[in-house]
Amino acid sequence: MATRSRRVFCLMATIMATIVYSGVVAESPVPVVLWHGMGDSCCFSFSLGQIRTILEEHLPGVYVKSVKIGDSLVKDVENSYFKNVNDQVREVCEELENDKMLSDGFNAIGFSQGAQFLQCFTYRVVQNHLVQAEYWHDPLNEDVYKQNSIFLADINNERNVNKTYIENLTRLKNFVLVKFDKDTMVQPVETEWFGFYSPGQAVQTEKLEDSAIYKEDRLGLADLQKSGRLHFLAVDANHLQFTDEWFVSDIISGFLK
Repeated sequence: MATRSRRVFCLMATIMATIVYSGVVAESPVPVVLWHGMGDSCCFSFSLGQIRTILEEHLPGVYVKSVKIGDSLVKDVENSYFKNVNDQVREVCEELENDKMLSDGFNAIGFSQGAQFLQCFTYRVVQNHLVQAEYWHDPLNEDVYKQNSIFLADINNERNVNKTYIENLTRLKNFVLVKFDKDTMVQPVETEWFGFYSPGQAVQTEKLEDSAIYKEDRLGLADLQKSGRLHFLAVDANHLQFTDEWFVSDIISGFLK
C-alpha cells in the first residue's frame, strides 16, 4: 500500500484552513480530524455532526474523528470555556498519535478557536482557567501582553522565535485563511487573515503583509505566500455562517480531494 504523509487542515474563526504535507496518492480518502469551537461539542447534529455527514457523503469511505475534550458532551462544551488550552493540545496530541487510523497522516479541520488549537498542534505536536483569555491580545499594552500571554504570544512567535514552529508551518502544502466579512464575534475581523490593529492604538488595522510577524517572517508566513501556499478566502457572512454548498465547493473540492 502506498505511504501517505501527514496532512493537517484547519478551519479558524475565520476558517483557518491548512493542508499539511504533500504525499503519495492513497488508495482511500485521507482521514479527517475535526476540532470544534467555543460552546460547541464534537458531535452536535446541527454543527460538527453535520460536517461529518457532508464529509462522508463527498469523500466515501473517509475516517472522521471529531475531538472531544472530556468524557461527555457536557464536559466537552464546558472545557471549551474553562480548560487550559495547552492541556487540551497535549491531550489531543496523545490521542491522535495513538489512533492507528491516523498513523499514515490526516487532514484536520478546526472551527473558530478549534483552529487556533490546531495551529498550536501543528507547531508543537503539544489564563490557565479561562480559554478565551489565553488568546486575548491587548493592542494598547503590547509589552504586558507579550510578557504574560501563556498561549497566543507563544504560538505567534512574538516573544522568542521558535525555529521548530517555523519549520513545521513551512512544511504545509497549503495554508488557507477564511475571513467572515460580517463577523461580530472576532474583533478585529482582520485577525482572521492574520492582520491586527496597527501598533499603539485600537482603531486602525493593518494587514498581514504590513505586520512585524510577516516582515520579520517570525512564523514562516512570508515563505508560504511567496511559494503560493498561503491562500485567503472570504465569506460575506457572520461568524462561521457558511453554507453546505460553499464548504463542499471551496473546502472539500478545493483542498481535500
